[in-house]
This record gives sequence, C-alpha cells and structure tokens, in this order.
Amino acid sequence: MPEPVDAWWARRSWSRGLDVPYPVGTYREAWASFPVLIRQYHPEFNRGITLTQVPPAADVLLTWQCDAGHVFVATPEEQRRRPGRERRRSSWCPDCAEAAAQRTP
Repeated sequence: MPEPVDAWWARRSWSRGLDVPYPVGTYREAWASFPVLIRQYHPEFNRGITLTQVPPAADVLLTWQCDAGHVFVATPEEQRRRPGRERRRSSWCPDCAEAAAQRTP
C-alpha cells in the first residue's frame, strides 16, 4: 500500500540508518527516459526530495503537476505505466483525462 512521502522517507532513513537514504542523483539514469515526469515532478511538493532520490518502483505517493497546472498524487509506478514516454495534452493527469473524456462523443 503506497504511503505518504514523509512516512516513506522516514522509514527509509530509519531502515538504512542514514539521514539521507538515497543521495541526489542515485536514480538519475532510471528516470532519464521519462522527461515529461522529470519536468512535472516538483521537490517543493515532496518534502524537498528530488526525483533522482526516488526508486522508480517505490510504493510512495508523490505529488506531480501537469502542464495545465493541475496538482495530483500518484506513485512512480502509476506514472511510469501510463502509455508512451511522451504524453500529449497531460492526458495522464486525472483532471485533464476527465476533461478529455467529457469532450469525446
């Protein structure tokens, strides 16, 4: 079950015995093929934790902001599973997806 970023970071810090369990850049290569997600992830919404500190398969709830400005919560896995590496019109954002569905006849 996904947990909030604060709880996830605290648990990782405790289990590893380190204040910073994953240094900045640890997962840079793993996230490199997801430029849209890199752009739409904001550390200020996620306790200052950068995306390169989050394992792509982590079961943690992160806050994202789509190109239209909608803020929403999803796990890294949910975001990476969305179809295609390049997404048009922020279609993976729940608000944008709902608006697009309403326009479809």
